[in-house]
Amino acid sequence: MSEPKRVLHIVGGMNRGGAETMIMNIYRALDRNVLQFDFITHRQDVCDYDEEIRRLGGRIFYVPSIGASSPLVFVKTLTKTMKRNGPYQAVHAHTDFQTGFSALAAKLAGVKVRICHSHNTAWKQSPTWLDHLMLKGFRQLIFAFSTQLVACGEDAGVFLFGQKKMKNGRVEVLPNGIDLNLFFQPEPEEKVEMKKQLHLHEKKLVIGHIGRFHEQKNHVFFIELAQTLKKQGVSFQLVLVGDGPLRQVVESYTKKAGLMEDIVFTGVVSEVPQYMKAFDVFVMPSLFEGLPLVLVEAQASGLPCVISDHITEEVDLGCGLVKRKSLRDSAHEWMKAVLEAYHAEPPLQETITSQLEQRGFDVKQNITRVMNVYGL
Repeated sequence: MSEPKRVLHIVGGMNRGGAETMIMNIYRALDRNVLQFDFITHRQDVCDYDEEIRRLGGRIFYVPSIGASSPLVFVKTLTKTMKRNGPYQAVHAHTDFQTGFSALAAKLAGVKVRICHSHNTAWKQSPTWLDHLMLKGFRQLIFAFSTQLVACGEDAGVFLFGQKKMKNGRVEVLPNGIDLNLFFQPEPEEKVEMKKQLHLHEKKLVIGHIGRFHEQKNHVFFIELAQTLKKQGVSFQLVLVGDGPLRQVVESYTKKAGLMEDIVFTGVVSEVPQYMKAFDVFVMPSLFEGLPLVLVEAQASGLPCVISDHITEEVDLGCGLVKRKSLRDSAHEWMKAVLEAYHAEPPLQETITSQLEQRGFDVKQNITRVMNVYGL
C-alpha cells in the first residue's frame, strides 16, 4: 500500500475552538490510509487535541507566530518546515488575515494547492482606519499567493476576501460539519440522567454556554443575565464551559455579584455532546462570530438557542431553535427570551437531521468536498 498524501494545517494552536474542532471532525471522518494531516502551531504548550492528532498519525511542528518574530522570519521558517517535512498535497491556513503569509511560504516550498480559510466575520470589535488599511494589504497577499479561498459561511467570506470575490464564485463555502451520531436530541429521561452524570441540578433550568473566555464572547453579559434571573426568582443554573484569558476576570465578577452558587465554571471539557444533552437552553451573546460550530452542535442536539444579533443569520439552520436578540436589549428582555425558548415546543429529530444534512453540516457528507478542495 502506498503512503498516504499529507495536508499541512496552519493554526494558532489545537485547542478546543470552533475552527480546530472542525478540522478534527474532518480528520476523524476521512480515510487516513489515503490522506493524513500535519499541523504547524504557534504554541509550544500542549494543546487539547495534540494527543489525539499524534494517535491518528499526524505530526505537529512549532513555528513562532508573526507577532513573536517578524513577517520575514515567519515566512522563512514556514518554508523550511514545509520543505523539511513534505512533500505536501496542500497547505491549509486557518489564521484569517495572516493566511497570506502562509500561502506565500507554501508557494516558495513548491506546494501546488494553497488554501486560505476564513473562520470569522470581524477582526476586532472596533477596528480603526489603520486596521482596515492593513486588512486590505493582507487581502492582496492572500489573493496573490493562494490557489483556493474557503470560508465557513457567506459573511466570513465577505469579511476576509471581500464582496467581489464572493459574488464571482471565487470562494468555496464549506460548512463546519459535525458528527450527527454524537449530537442529537435526548429523551427527557436521558437529559435528567446526563445532568446527574455531569453533577448539574436536575430540577433547575440549566442555561449553557461553550466558548473561550475572550472579549469576543462577551461573558460579562452572563453576570447581568444571572442577576436578573435571580432577582425574578427563577430557579436556574448557568454553566460556562471553556477557558481563556478572561476566565479569572469573569469569575471575580461572579464572586463580587454573589453568584458563585448559581454559575458553574467547568474549564475545558471533552464531553461536549453530553453537556449539549444536559443543557435546557443555549445562550451566546457574542460581539461577533464567524459561523460558530458550537451553535451547529447545539441545534443538532435539539437545544433552543438565544443568541446576539451580531452573530451571522446563516447560523439559523431552519429548525425553529434560534432566537436572535439585540445586545442593546436589557438583560430582562434576554431573560424573557430564554424562558420562552425553554417552554417552546421542540422540533422533531427527523426535522433537525434533515435540515443539517441539506445545509451541508454532516461531516461525513462533506468529505468529498474537502477532498476536492485538496485536489484529490
